[in-house]
Amino acid sequence: MKQRTIIFIAFLVCLVPRIILTAINTTANDDHIKPISLWIQTGVYPQYEDCWECFQPPFYYGIVKSIAQTVGASSESELRTVFQGLNFIVGFCCLLLIFFFQFKSSLQFKWNLSLALFWGLNPKLIAIGIQATNDIPVIALGMLFIFLLLKWIESKNNLLFAVVLLTVFLAGILKGNGLVLFFILFAVLLFLFVAKRISFSGFSLKTIFLLLLIPAIAFLGGYYNKYTKLGNPFITNLPVASPPGFFTPDSAQGFRKGVTSVWDSFFSFRLKSLMEQPYNTNNLSDDYPLHRTSFFTQLYGQFSNAFFERSPPSWSSDDKAVINFSRANYLIQIPLLVLFLFGFFNAINKSVMELSIANLVHSAAFIIYLVFVIKYAYNIRDFANMKLIFIFPALLSIMYFLQKGTEQLKSISLNKIAFVLVNTSTLLYAINLTYFHIRLFSNL
Repeated sequence: MKQRTIIFIAFLVCLVPRIILTAINTTANDDHIKPISLWIQTGVYPQYEDCWECFQPPFYYGIVKSIAQTVGASSESELRTVFQGLNFIVGFCCLLLIFFFQFKSSLQFKWNLSLALFWGLNPKLIAIGIQATNDIPVIALGMLFIFLLLKWIESKNNLLFAVVLLTVFLAGILKGNGLVLFFILFAVLLFLFVAKRISFSGFSLKTIFLLLLIPAIAFLGGYYNKYTKLGNPFITNLPVASPPGFFTPDSAQGFRKGVTSVWDSFFSFRLKSLMEQPYNTNNLSDDYPLHRTSFFTQLYGQFSNAFFERSPPSWSSDDKAVINFSRANYLIQIPLLVLFLFGFFNAINKSVMELSIANLVHSAAFIIYLVFVIKYAYNIRDFANMKLIFIFPALLSIMYFLQKGTEQLKSISLNKIAFVLVNTSTLLYAINLTYFHIRLFSNL
């Protein structure tokens, strides 16, 4: 009973910032309200060229539109309230999954509690959940997909597999990066067949059901319509750039410099630059920090700092305390990153050597999402497409690797050091979020 009370209090601690920030936030990193507003005005979903986010699949916008019309919301502020309210509910479900998954691990209670707070108070996850965008529902569906997929593998229940297919379908028609779940499920089914965990007939039947989702996703997700009209089912609001050189940076890339070369962008980690300027510069100038062209440094910078991307522009701060606390967390999380990577490579090893299904599922989910984001950044090349939120649908797998890395700490001293680092990092999250609250209150 005492542990349940502690868990409930910890959950509330993670929930309160989401409630307050959802209530006071009035902006987003992109205008996802415009497509809904145009849809309400004209009665038809807008075309690709009608607004910045009009290339997005209409499904989630349609849900927001239906709720808005039911409650009589029509102005931009009213639509934002509906949108953010719906996203709060989805974010609440994400938080439930985080706590449930963490406390199912074999770690000690104090570790599970600390890690639940570590993930539940992650500034980036909170920041994306309070915006009127279609990111948090894809993250929630990805988390639910991984959770249900593991349950299905344990039980082989056909009804549960149908629900897994449903999550793939919903994610696919909700946002482009939701399509990644399709490939994760196929990879897992193939592995199960090769590892002789399912029969050829079982593999074939389930693959057929999975493939039947393609036309449904293509039509209901708007991909077929974009293909027939524009010749590209996956067109976005930024053009595909010419491929970067492997070693030599080029000047062919337009807009804001991001991927300058494969070597510079995907084989670098610019911690020195991140420490010197722990935030991005969002302009066309060539005066930008070196970490802006480093893919993995961008993901690392976004993870622990709500102010890092400075998008939307009002979500920025030049306060020296904010900057120094951010620097402190970047340093503290280096050993935690090593621990995560240790758990990740251990999971891959067990997937191959021991044919461990749980390790395979988590490895496949994270690797396939990572490959997707790398390919996306490679194609578009603008630095703003190096997005951590595109990997967050695999958040349960990211959590799993840190759990496994922690389990490998046989030394009592190292275990204690890691425990202190996790809790210190969580404290710095709370400080970052406190300044974030102050900044958003000042925007009112």
